[in-house]
Amino acid sequence: MRYIVYFLFFINTFCAGASHIIGGDIYYDYLGNNNYKFVLTLYRDCASDGAEFDNPLMLSVYMANGSSYQTIQVPFAGSVFIPLDFDNPCATAPGGICVERAIYETVLNLPPIQGGYDVSYQRCCRGPAIVNIVNPDDTGLTLTTHVPGIETGFTENSSPRFTNYPPFLLCNNEQIIFDHVATDPDGDQLVYSMATPFSGGDSFDPAPIAPPPPYFPIQWIGGFTPQAPLGPGSLTQIDADGLLLVNPNLMGLFVVGVRVQEFRNGVLISETIRDFLFKVMDCNITMQALLPQQEDLSTFVSYCQGMTVQFENNSYGGSSYAWDFGVAEQSNDISGSFEPTFTYPGPGDYLATLVVNPGMTCTDTAYMSITVGNPFSVGWSAEDSLCILGNSFDFNLLTSNQNANFEWSFGPDANIENWTGANVPLVSFSNPGFHIISLYGDDGDCATSFEDSIFIFDEPSVEIDLPDYVSCLGLTIDFESTLINVSNILWDFGDSGTNDDQSTLGNPTYSFNNPGIYAIELIGSSAPNCIDTASVTIEVKEKLVMEIEHSDSLCITDGLFDFQATFSGPDDVSFIWDFGPNASLQSSTQLSVSGIQFSSPGFQSIKLTGSHDICIDSVESLLYVFSEPYIDFTIVDGVLCAPESAQFINLSQVEGEVLYTWEFGDGSTSTLVSPSYSYNTIGDYSVGLTLIALEGCVDTLYLLQQDLVNVYPSPTAGFSVNPKQVDVCDNEVSFINQSIGATAFSYYYDQGQFMTTESDFTHFYTQSGSDYPLQIAYNEFGCSDSIRAEVFVEPFAIYIPNTFIPDADGLNDVFLPITDFEIHEWDLSIFNKWGALIFNGREYEAGWDGTFQGNQCQDGTYIYTLKYKSCANPIEAKFIKGLVNLIR
Repeated sequence: MRYIVYFLFFINTFCAGASHIIGGDIYYDYLGNNNYKFVLTLYRDCASDGAEFDNPLMLSVYMANGSSYQTIQVPFAGSVFIPLDFDNPCATAPGGICVERAIYETVLNLPPIQGGYDVSYQRCCRGPAIVNIVNPDDTGLTLTTHVPGIETGFTENSSPRFTNYPPFLLCNNEQIIFDHVATDPDGDQLVYSMATPFSGGDSFDPAPIAPPPPYFPIQWIGGFTPQAPLGPGSLTQIDADGLLLVNPNLMGLFVVGVRVQEFRNGVLISETIRDFLFKVMDCNITMQALLPQQEDLSTFVSYCQGMTVQFENNSYGGSSYAWDFGVAEQSNDISGSFEPTFTYPGPGDYLATLVVNPGMTCTDTAYMSITVGNPFSVGWSAEDSLCILGNSFDFNLLTSNQNANFEWSFGPDANIENWTGANVPLVSFSNPGFHIISLYGDDGDCATSFEDSIFIFDEPSVEIDLPDYVSCLGLTIDFESTLINVSNILWDFGDSGTNDDQSTLGNPTYSFNNPGIYAIELIGSSAPNCIDTASVTIEVKEKLVMEIEHSDSLCITDGLFDFQATFSGPDDVSFIWDFGPNASLQSSTQLSVSGIQFSSPGFQSIKLTGSHDICIDSVESLLYVFSEPYIDFTIVDGVLCAPESAQFINLSQVEGEVLYTWEFGDGSTSTLVSPSYSYNTIGDYSVGLTLIALEGCVDTLYLLQQDLVNVYPSPTAGFSVNPKQVDVCDNEVSFINQSIGATAFSYYYDQGQFMTTESDFTHFYTQSGSDYPLQIAYNEFGCSDSIRAEVFVEPFAIYIPNTFIPDADGLNDVFLPITDFEIHEWDLSIFNKWGALIFNGREYEAGWDGTFQGNQCQDGTYIYTLKYKSCANPIEAKFIKGLVNLIR
């Protein structure tokens, strides 16, 4: 019985949570004596299989600390079906749309308390077709409102309530303006905004008693927000008057939230969020009336550009047009043109109307507010782009009405910040750069303004940056400059012998024709009459150029170096040599020096320094002194056992190109630097090395090392195994040494688990498979040899047939497992398919003949178990289980 009750409860819960919620809102009225009338409006999808409206509806009241004040059961007073508000004559509304509304009302007595009350209701679910929130089929709504506490002084308050309910069905890419205004009985200030509605309940508890706040908001899918609930590219906004502007770009079912906040004396005392749905469909509208704002007309300049307006028409899909330009008491202010031009009779505000396809079934209307005034323009002219030095501007008024009132603004950097009147003379500015000049004009009918800018160039600054010791650099000099606020420069190098001694580069290089004294001038400007000049006088001399000539690549034992200095440039030059600390003569002032010898090999740095006046220059050269060659070699340590290679290491030291010849003592040679050589014959060998140095210290050296190489005999490994094949029961194998010349042995066998140094021994194998024992044989010199053999150990095996035929023909009449190995214990049992024991044999040769208690068993499959101990492991019993087929 408990199972049935649970099942019915589950069905009821599942059905009650089905998708049906469209939206709703809640508000209250203060009735006096702490009584409040609460009105909760719900909308449901009556075309779905969702639950009916709650009866009763559970309304929860909580105090500010989250404690429950009371939960009220509000009875269901009935519902009405809401007609589909879709009057677009150019589109057909889809079928299957049904919206049902229920209004719940109750009166509660709520004495004033600190923090006030929160009154809430929750219901699930919204529906799987909603496209802008996460998991819509498991997401409900929360309708909640707040009654202010005594700390606000506004407990006697009625909350705002929305006047109209938005249309459920919209056309894609069709703009609508909906009056979503709310009213407040107390006349409080109302502020509108788009909002995120609250979620509430789920499919497991679709009609809960609402918990205390705070409440969880719905989760928007990526790309959707409270301000863009219809998704990217769509327009959804509400203005300060409660007008909701919607232009959807996507299609589907969308959750939307609109909040109205109530302020009294600047204090927020309550707010209401309306939670509702928009269904956007592809209406396939091919015609729409569209007009731009007056400011967006391509010919618009200002509202005071005259009485004539050139209208522009953004409509599409129309074939005829009817314009009414909005002139009262005038019947000829009409046109049938697509984009007419109309001249209004006088200044004022007008409302132009355009009807596309007038008189047809599918028609549309658009409106444009027009404001026209007499032409009035203002502007100014002045000289532009002056230098900061002594700048002064005269601003001249340009206007269509000299009798209007004018106000000028020149900014804080001007000596005249503001001016009233026509022309303004002698205006100067204290800082460079752009300065915005604003002019405002008012002729009584129209007001207009004009803004433009003037530019002031900053004061330029130039400096000539000469290189250090400019007189020592020769006839070609690299000039540099420091420029601040400079756009144009001109160098004059003062070279009277040519007409090409000028440059406009920032950092030029100039070559003078002759030594001498020159006046250098640099002129920089940021604008006409914005100039700075720098000048400097320099002396130009010929550059000192020196070179060192000397011999190279000499040996340290016999090298004598000669040095010669050459130079060009000034005549009054003194020289000094620096041959370094290793030279036999470390310094000299002569241009030619001979017979210098160096005490250390390697690179030697030679420096020649020349000086004249304040100029000093030097050149350096490197020469190389070769060291004497040195010969030596050795052999890598280790015992050599014939045949084996010896590795020789050349320890010789020689600089430059060299030749080597090795003699290995058996008539063989090599020219490698450090060769290896294989000796196949036992004996002692003397090794010689010849070194021939071909560069620097040219020489031939020879070194012979007596009996350097000692080659010893190697043993020959060998052994036999007997027998080569055994099994796990008969498993003894003898190892017999057959090596030659060996004095010591190492054996590794039975998969490397065992090792011995005996020459002959026996071993009992317990593991089946192939083994490859290894013998290593050693002699008294430390030489060794190795060899392997093979032993195969046959595993224990037992054969169990899967079928037998007890037909008394002497062939396969008995089911019996067979083995060639010795059996110690045996227990064979046969079971039928129900698990009943029908045979048991404890002797090895006792098999089952297919009978039970003398009766033949039926054909079929039987279960056998076999438990035995064998010679392979007499201690541990093995167990086998399987199936056998009996066939008669």
